[in-house]
Amino acid sequence: MLISEEVTLLEVVYGDKKWNFDRDLSYGELIKETRLGRVSVLVMVNGRLVRKGEMIPAKSRVLIINAANGG
Repeated sequence: MLISEEVTLLEVVYGDKKWNFDRDLSYGELIKETRLGRVSVLVMVNGRLVRKGEMIPAKSRVLIINAANGG
């Protein structure tokens, strides 16, 4: 029997770094708290891309990935 894990915190992963938060965060607060302000990133919450200005609810799984820039 497969038991799915219930998410109780806002779980954030960026590469090999991980953070947990016990509250809702705005996109800006998330970037500030993770100190990724100088890095161009994409933020996915529960598999959905979120934009600046959106709120990220507690009990979410967040994946932050580098935004590829180049030519």
